[in-house]
Amino acid sequence: MGWLFAGMFVLVALCNFSVLLGWYAHGKSGSLIPLIGGLSGIVACVTLPFPALTHWWWTPLIVDLGSAFLISGTLLFFIRRACKDTGR
Repeated sequence: MGWLFAGMFVLVALCNFSVLLGWYAHGKSGSLIPLIGGLSGIVACVTLPFPALTHWWWTPLIVDLGSAFLISGTLLFFIRRACKDTGR
């Protein structure tokens, strides 16, 4: 079961990378698949029969560009909103 999630993580992460590469090289727009790659990578890290992977469960969220952009964008949104609310 873990190998299925690992394969899905690799596939989605490569798709997200190709969208970014296409935008950078050719100016073509596309849509990233947020969180699906990162979450399947987390499930793969936890369920694969390699105990050392459980300590690295957070890395798929950074490696998968769709997850990384969504998480960082959400954090920036809440930081800006908190700064506006406090008047900074």
